[in-house]
Amino acid sequence: MNIVFTARKSSAVFQAIKGNFTGPEDLNLILGKGTRVEVYLIGRDGLKLIKEFGIYGEIVCMEPFRPPGHITDMLLLTTTHYQMLTLSLRLTSADGSAQAGDITSIASQFNIVSDSLTDLQDRHARPSDHGQIVIIDPTSTIVCCHLYQGLLKCIAVNPHTPLPPGANGQQQQQQQHQQQHSGRGSSSHSSRSSSRLVDKTFLDHYNVPIEEITIMSMVFLHGCQRPTLAVLYQDKKEIRHVKTYEFDLKTNDKSETGWMQSGLTGAVTCIAVPSPIGGFLVVGEYSISYFNPALPSPPRSITINATIMQCYNRVDDQGIRYLLGDHKGMLYILVLILNNASGTSTSQSNRPFQVVDLKFEPLGTTSIPTAIVYLDNDHAFVGSHLGDSQLVLLHTEPDQNGEYLEVMETFTNIAPVTDFEVVDLEGQGQGQVVACAGGFKDGSLRIVRNGVGINDRAVLELPGIKGLWSLKENLDAPIEDTLVMSFLNSTRVVRVTSDAEMVQEEMEGFLNDSQTLLSGNVQAGLILQVTPESVRLIAPSQHIQAGLISEWKPLSGQFISVASMNATQCLVAVGGKTLVYLDIGSEAIREVRRTTFENEIACVDVTSIDLANPHASQVCAVGLWTDIKVILVRLPTMETLASHSLPGEILPRSMLLSRFEGVPYLLVGLGDGQLLTFVLDAALSTLPTPKRISLGTQPIMLRQISSGQGKGETGGTSNHVFACSDRPTVIYSSNRKLLYSNVNLKQVATVTSFNCEVFPGALAIVGSDEEAVLRIGSIDEFQELHVQTFPINESARRIAYLASRKCFGVISIKVVNDEPESVGNSMIETSEEQELGFVRLHDDQTFDLLHTYELQTEEAPQCIAAVTFAGDPTSYIAVGTAESESDNMPAKGRILILEVTENSQLKLVTELEVKGGVMAIKEFQGKLLCGVNEQLRLYSWKTGDNLTTESNLTQECSHRGFILILSLATHGEFIVAGDLIRSVTLLRYIDKKIVEIARDPNMDMLTAIEIIDDETFIAANNASSIFTLIKNTETTSEDEAKRLQWSGGWHMGDQVNRFKHGSLVMANQENDAPAVPKLLFATVSGAIGVVATLTAEKYELLHHLETNMSSVIKGVGGLDHASWRMFRSDARTLPSSNFVDGDLIELFLDLSQDEINNVLEGPEDGKPIKVPVDEITKLVEELSRLHY
Repeated sequence: MNIVFTARKSSAVFQAIKGNFTGPEDLNLILGKGTRVEVYLIGRDGLKLIKEFGIYGEIVCMEPFRPPGHITDMLLLTTTHYQMLTLSLRLTSADGSAQAGDITSIASQFNIVSDSLTDLQDRHARPSDHGQIVIIDPTSTIVCCHLYQGLLKCIAVNPHTPLPPGANGQQQQQQQHQQQHSGRGSSSHSSRSSSRLVDKTFLDHYNVPIEEITIMSMVFLHGCQRPTLAVLYQDKKEIRHVKTYEFDLKTNDKSETGWMQSGLTGAVTCIAVPSPIGGFLVVGEYSISYFNPALPSPPRSITINATIMQCYNRVDDQGIRYLLGDHKGMLYILVLILNNASGTSTSQSNRPFQVVDLKFEPLGTTSIPTAIVYLDNDHAFVGSHLGDSQLVLLHTEPDQNGEYLEVMETFTNIAPVTDFEVVDLEGQGQGQVVACAGGFKDGSLRIVRNGVGINDRAVLELPGIKGLWSLKENLDAPIEDTLVMSFLNSTRVVRVTSDAEMVQEEMEGFLNDSQTLLSGNVQAGLILQVTPESVRLIAPSQHIQAGLISEWKPLSGQFISVASMNATQCLVAVGGKTLVYLDIGSEAIREVRRTTFENEIACVDVTSIDLANPHASQVCAVGLWTDIKVILVRLPTMETLASHSLPGEILPRSMLLSRFEGVPYLLVGLGDGQLLTFVLDAALSTLPTPKRISLGTQPIMLRQISSGQGKGETGGTSNHVFACSDRPTVIYSSNRKLLYSNVNLKQVATVTSFNCEVFPGALAIVGSDEEAVLRIGSIDEFQELHVQTFPINESARRIAYLASRKCFGVISIKVVNDEPESVGNSMIETSEEQELGFVRLHDDQTFDLLHTYELQTEEAPQCIAAVTFAGDPTSYIAVGTAESESDNMPAKGRILILEVTENSQLKLVTELEVKGGVMAIKEFQGKLLCGVNEQLRLYSWKTGDNLTTESNLTQECSHRGFILILSLATHGEFIVAGDLIRSVTLLRYIDKKIVEIARDPNMDMLTAIEIIDDETFIAANNASSIFTLIKNTETTSEDEAKRLQWSGGWHMGDQVNRFKHGSLVMANQENDAPAVPKLLFATVSGAIGVVATLTAEKYELLHHLETNMSSVIKGVGGLDHASWRMFRSDARTLPSSNFVDGDLIELFLDLSQDEINNVLEGPEDGKPIKVPVDEITKLVEELSRLHY
């Protein structure tokens, strides 16, 4: 029993359109990302995300659609399950359109309104081989869909489509809005329950037979009296033609017009040209042609370089210019040359526009596009599945590289993830995903990690910094423009100017020739400096009496060892054991009281956490040496309130009183990297048993920082705690639970907030002594996966980590041309593309390419693994290959054993040629397990002095019974094999034999498998579903024991390419989670998710909660959650079982009180939940921490 969460949402862009969705004057960009939709407002400042939502379906087609009488566009979507829905975005108020300058104030006011839902599924028809095509005629009277072979689905638009609220200037109160929920950490696929305007937009759909079976593309033509359809198709002889049909809306039928063109070699798509020009373009691999069936003029054609155009978009409303993108990532512009150069009408003779020529030019290189949208003002959006999406600016003049475009903004996309490793590269006790991402020239390695990212704004070489504090004009000032830097025997004060320069300040009264232990702002605009010799109260230069105002010194022969302060108080330890309480006034420092402890003082803190008086504290915390204890001391009496002895011999090195979400805490950092957290009572008078968590291995320094990541009780920025150590961590709170996020820095000695004008919201950070730099950086969102990109400019297929050599082995394929192509309108000689295979070695820190081993011609790498053989201490990289030219089963392949030498070179140790492709490879009990076509083979490793490269591997045993083994997983003596067609097989290695134990009796085309535990196995199929199987250990029937038992199935809506054991959260988090994270997975669309196991009791509760929530939170467009999550394969559909939708469960935390009550009462056919709401809330909160 499992729960599935999305840790990182899909990032690939499959569809992109523009229109007026949020208002008649607003220009919006809408992106389709698999099961998600993102809505952007196009403004002067670029693209602003204003709405994001998911649907219970995989989006196939997405088109803008404006019914008659509407002043804004609708969004028309179709899904892989042949459901068509239209959606609108509307403001909750009757006010007008959204304004770009006020985007933050109106974004939350947009509702997703479900206008229609139409089921277009035909169970008796055969799906189209070229996918779904959905088009809308220019007058918005009919929608035509080609979903099945030999059939057109036509849907007439209701001419009396209800107008949305505000469309006619009046609110229609009877139409209620559906509001989209935004999920926690992932987009919701659902919206709040309300009435919907379902099936009001369209009339009943009907089928129109069509004799063309293989339809490549089709478009509606503009300017026709009847809806006229141009169809590009391929006949049985693979010759491509284009013809036109007219639709009769009265008879719901079509008729041929008699116009047709044949012999369109390589034609792939049609582009309709709007009125008044009319006609359409046919884009092919070798040419582009213009046709206008309404005119007697001949077609106009140009020859282009051999390429495959993947997407296009019109630039202007007249239809004169078009952007096109090809499979290599080249962006082109196509211009129609008209019969009048000015582009204005030759209306004196009433002659129509005529296209006399075509002009086709390259603009430059972008990511390989799946969608292109021309936005406005020479800006275009390039959406990509294989690389990062981009916002580009088009220029009229070329740059130094001859390109006419400039990338203005990049949108990170890690899709498709073909493989990944989970490793702890920085030794922080937290897994990171190192993924093979993208494809072809946009291929890359990506590091995906949880935690807090620090983005460097400035890095200065300043060795020897021991302490760091920021200063501002006064306590209430928001800007911190001055830094106090303490060194071993000196102190330096610097100010950051408006030009981002650091200027050293000479502050009168500030002691520069001594080390500073502490400095900060106090009341009355004054500054405090604590040195080993004294405590100094200083008036800065803007004061009338600038300079030293007051000074307190310890007794002769004593020195200050540690200190802490707030706006009105300072505590210092002198002579080792004596704690002195000083009152900081506006004119003088006054000693109030002192007390002496039996042992030396290790650390002290007097941070105020009193909500009524933020400038003074009623208590202080003291950490002692020798007997090693933590003490709470009342102020000003200095009496001991509570003490807590710490076990062991590790000293407290830092402590901090802090309040998270109103809850008071005492945090204590120990010398071994452990952190103790005490939850204090309201009176701050007791020390309960603390919780202990390991943050690192070196002493922890705790510093309070301010960040704009969240809002505190007063509505301002939240306070967070930065734990400086060898594994720096930010401590914060969510739903009254402390959370810990690693920082993407290797070591931090000290840190301070530094919110200056040049670097707003920044931190100033001092690294290790070896690094010797002062870093000023901005802080990223806490609950977020951060991505680092390392381009490799080719398709990375598989990856393996060789820990002993601190490197990654990557197998990749690079596509090269025999000859470079020239660009132009002249005839060209096409050049063949060739795929070359490589084994690459990358450093595990810098990801620099260390070495390359090139494979043979016509040999493709298939799999890679890090291997250590029995009896041989050397770690190797094992690679499996197959011939690349085979259309059927590969006839031959090789097993390569490569050693990584001390100087990071790949050295071939053994190669073994086999009959068949080596599609999967795995280390197994000190041997090498390989899937070679239909056979599973186990090789042992020979050792000795006289072995050659061909004699080290010896086949020990094998097992047949497969079609094509694609994946392997092992656990102890058990082997699980995933087959191309025959699903999952469980085997056992015993007595030097591989014996089949059981297999899945169902046929399934698998894409990934893994072993969850001794009894449970998980697999993903090509229908975007996952399922679990278990060993049938309870049966007494021999036949049943040989069949793996179905345990559960669930539709994910995204194809999983790989499962791996691991977690993205810190391994040392408090171990009280209600579920155990077992696996990470990565998908074709770039999503990363978590599969966690549940107890039977927790599953029953969560499944009950899921069922009730799906009734309260309706799916966008009226799509049903239960139907969406049904397991699907090519052969069967089953209800979801033994899986819980974690993304839906997390929405419980966002429900209103009325909705929570509705969920617990059991709406519609649901059953009441008799668990207290606080318990459910706590459970969901803890579950949500499994992925952030």
